[in-house]
Amino acid sequence: MKAERRIFVSCDDYETRVAIFENSKLAEYFFERKTQERNQGNIYKGRVTTIVPGIEAAFVDIGLPRNAFLYVNDLYPARKDFGDLFDDPEIMGEDEESEEPALPPATISDLLKEGQEILVQLYKEPIGAKGCRVTTNISLAGRYTVLLPNSAHVGVSRKIEAEEERERLRHYAEQIGPAGMGLIVRTAARGLSETELRTDIESLVNRWNEIDQRNEHSHAPMLIYSSPGLLARLVRDYLDDDFIEMVVEGEEVFDEILRYVQEFAPEYVPHITLYNDEEPLFISAGIEAEISALRSRRIWLPCGGHIVIDETEALTTIDVNTGRYVGKRNLEETVYRTNMEAAAEIARQIRLRDIGGIIIIDFIDMRIPGNREQVTQRLTECLRRDHSRANIFELTELGLLQMTRKRVRKSLNKAITQPCPYCKREGYILSTESMTIKALRTVEEICRAGCDGPVKLRVHPRVAEQIEERFQEQIGRLEKRYGVRIEIMADRELHFEQIVEDHVL
Repeated sequence: MKAERRIFVSCDDYETRVAIFENSKLAEYFFERKTQERNQGNIYKGRVTTIVPGIEAAFVDIGLPRNAFLYVNDLYPARKDFGDLFDDPEIMGEDEESEEPALPPATISDLLKEGQEILVQLYKEPIGAKGCRVTTNISLAGRYTVLLPNSAHVGVSRKIEAEEERERLRHYAEQIGPAGMGLIVRTAARGLSETELRTDIESLVNRWNEIDQRNEHSHAPMLIYSSPGLLARLVRDYLDDDFIEMVVEGEEVFDEILRYVQEFAPEYVPHITLYNDEEPLFISAGIEAEISALRSRRIWLPCGGHIVIDETEALTTIDVNTGRYVGKRNLEETVYRTNMEAAAEIARQIRLRDIGGIIIIDFIDMRIPGNREQVTQRLTECLRRDHSRANIFELTELGLLQMTRKRVRKSLNKAITQPCPYCKREGYILSTESMTIKALRTVEEICRAGCDGPVKLRVHPRVAEQIEERFQEQIGRLEKRYGVRIEIMADRELHFEQIVEDHVL
C-alpha cells in the first residue's frame, strides 16, 4: 500500500531533528546534535593493534578514543553484510545467488598481523561498553546504486518486486558497472533509464578513486572519507514516489536541503517549503508531544488495549494486553482484534524508537491457528517500510513471537537518557545533554513569549555546569536576539529533570 510521506525538519543551535510522517502518523524520528560526531559509514585507514584468536577478532586503531572491533567474518566480502552499511538494508535478496566463489575458511591470525594497516568502514556505533564495529566490506551509497569496491556481486533491491523490472535493472548494472567491482541497484532506481543509472555509477566510482588515492598517500590512523550528513542522507533516501512534501524550519538548513534536492532529485524542488511562523515547527505540528510520549512504557491502542515496551541489555520485551477492551462477541474475537492492532503499533514503535537486537513479543494467546498466522503476517507487512532489516519467526502456541532487528546504534531512549541515580540506576532519566537542550529551549520559549526583565532559570547543578561549559555562545545569541539578560542558576534542591522558571514579565 502506498504511504503518503511528509517530512518535517527543524534545526536550531543545538541539534537537527527530522520527523517523518506516513499517512498522517509519525513513523520515524531521528536527530543529530551539534556536539556529537556521527561516525557510521566513515572510512578509515586503521592499524591492527591486537589479534585475539580466542574470539577470531582484532582490535584496530582508527583514531577514535576506543579501538574498533573487527570480526573475522567482516574481512570477507560477504554480500549479506553489505546492507548494514547504508540506509537501505533490504538491498540484498535472500534468494539471490552470489556470483563470487566461496572463500576457504581462515583464522584471524591467517588474515591479519599486528601493526598491519588496513582500510575499514565503520558500520556500527559504540553501544554501552562495546566499541564500534568495522568491516573491510566497504560500500558507497548513491541515490540509485551502491558501489561495492571489494566485491564482484551485482544485485537488485528486493523491494522492487516486478521480475521484469528487476531483470532490466540487473542487465543495465552488469553492462555498465565498473570492472572488478560490485554494484547494487537501489529501490529508487525503479523505472530509471540506462543514462541516469550510468551517471550515478560514475559519480560513485569517482568518489572511490579519490578515497583510494588518499588511502595510498596517508598513514594510519586516519579518517579517509566522511559519510554524508543527516540532511544529505534524508534527501538521498527518503525522496521517492511516496514523498509528498518537506517542511523546513530555518533558512540556512532550508538552503542546504534545497542544494541537495537540486543535486539528487531536482523534480522534488517544488515540494520543499520554508516554515516561517513564530511558533516552533515541532510545537505547531504537535511533534514535540509525540516525541515526549516515546519515553513511555505503555502505548494505548485504538480498541482500548495497550502494549508495554521494556528494553534491557539482552533483549526488548513487548507485552500485549486487552486493557479496558472487552469486545462485543466472544473472547477470541476480542483477543484477535487487540493483537492485530498491537502488531501494527509494535511495528511503528520499533521504527520510531529504533529498537534493535532481540525482540520478544508476548501476544495474547489465540486458539485459532489462522488468527495467529494473520497476526504474524500483519507485523511482517507493517515492517516492510522499515529501513532496518528484521527477521520474524513464527508465533508460538503460547503467543510468543521472536524477532531480530539490525542494531547499528543506540535506541532512541538509550540515546537521550542515562541510568537514574535516584533509584539505584534501575530506571532512566534524560541524559545531561538532553536536559541541557530542554533547558535552553525553555529559555527561548520564555523570551519568545515576551519579557521586560531578565530571564532566570533554576536547574540541576550538572545541567547548569553543562550550559556554562558548552553553550555560552548560544546563550549570547539568545540575549542579543531578544534583548534580554539570561541567568542560569544551579539549584541542588531540584530533581535532575526539573526546570523552574523565575523570570520577570
